[in-house]
Amino acid sequence: MPAVYEQFGVRLLYPENWQITDEEIEAWPRSVTLQSEATSFWTLLVYPPGHDARQAVTELVESIREGIADAEVLPTREIFGDTETKGVDVAYFYLDLLVEAKVRCVRTPSALLIWHSQAESREFDQMEQVFRAIATSMLATQVPMS
Repeated sequence: MPAVYEQFGVRLLYPENWQITDEEIEAWPRSVTLQSEATSFWTLLVYPPGHDARQAVTELVESIREGIADAEVLPTREIFGDTETKGVDVAYFYLDLLVEAKVRCVRTPSALLIWHSQAESREFDQMEQVFRAIATSMLATQVPMS
């Protein structure tokens, strides 16, 4: 049975054995991080509806690059159900591990939603469907703008 997270106008389902490790409900951006029992995590950032999406994604990528100068970043689009998202795929080496991350965003009438999923590459392959399910459950309750 999945756990339910409902805060700041967002509702999503996530694996019940994952933990909420970080939550900001007062300042912008609002955020929550869901952490698996291993290295996987899924973070949601919620900005006010008029916030600049490109700037927010750039800031997130820059925070990833703070300790990882050679991170490879590729722009992409991805569809979740009926919702098209924009974002970037990120890959970098940390110690001897390849780390993969995906950053996606969508604008709704009430918010700019940006989510970041990340794990070591072998684990990412196993968890990608879980990451998609979390995002899809969230988007099912949102009304994306055209």
